[in-house]
Amino acid sequence: MRFHRSDGWRLHLIRFTATALAWVVVASFMQAAIAAPDDVEPVEKAVAEGDFNIDESNFDQWVFQGNGNASAGKERLKARLNLQVAEIDRLCGLTSEQKNKLLLAARGDTKRFFDQVEEVRKKFLAVRQDQNAFNNIWQDIQPLQRQVSVGLHGETSLFYKSLQRTLTEEQLRRYREVQDERRKYRYRASIEVVLTNLENSVPLKHAQHAALVKLILEETSTPIAFGQYDQYLIMHQLSKLGEAKVKPLLDERQWTQMKLQFDQARGMEPFLIQQGLLPKDAAEERIINAVKENPADARRPENVVQQEAIRAEVVP
Repeated sequence: MRFHRSDGWRLHLIRFTATALAWVVVASFMQAAIAAPDDVEPVEKAVAEGDFNIDESNFDQWVFQGNGNASAGKERLKARLNLQVAEIDRLCGLTSEQKNKLLLAARGDTKRFFDQVEEVRKKFLAVRQDQNAFNNIWQDIQPLQRQVSVGLHGETSLFYKSLQRTLTEEQLRRYREVQDERRKYRYRASIEVVLTNLENSVPLKHAQHAALVKLILEETSTPIAFGQYDQYLIMHQLSKLGEAKVKPLLDERQWTQMKLQFDQARGMEPFLIQQGLLPKDAAEERIINAVKENPADARRPENVVQQEAIRAEVVP
């Protein structure tokens, strides 16, 4: 199979279908991986004949999530950075020296990111004609997608570290106040969206909806960053609050339906840890809390498996 990027009016269609094509490729790989020996031979023959070939343009579409190539991606990240520095300048009144230090650190983050992109591109080019090996590239592409989504200048970045060293105490105080206020506002808006979607499965009265919003805001931590997986994270946060806090807000029928949603949310925990949205010790914390509520939970099969995974320092 071959995917080619066209120009002009076809570009929009390609952007729309890039992700779908990716999952088709993944599905093809999975089918080949579990096939009987007789079924594998045609795949190997097809690869040998060069029928499997993923065009390089798809790599940029996946990394930059349908928004062009590496050059266009770099320009967007640069524009985002300039807006961020301009906002800090507006809030804190940066000196020229402070601004230059921040921009220099940010350029270091950008260079480091695009060095990573090119390293993964080399891996992609090495397997793009190998259907059996192609699926492995996703574990390298996903962290790049996450960085593009949440930004390059988080708490582990050179920019963030430079910010802490460059701003005065008063400037940092003003900056943190505004950032905290903004994150709380974003968190509340995300919670509202999640609960509205939840009501397709668990219809809520207005007072119940408001009570759940209040509970999540008061009893959970505001995320440091936001992105495409906010819904999963918020439902996971809500599920961790436990029966004692959530059940009194619902009637029996609603609680029965809510427990099903909680089971799904808890099942997302390994994925959220993998995406860097939860710390690795989140699984251990969940087990400890569950056992405190009900000691019998320590013997639940999924908890036993998870505890073994924690001991091995991996997440299943």
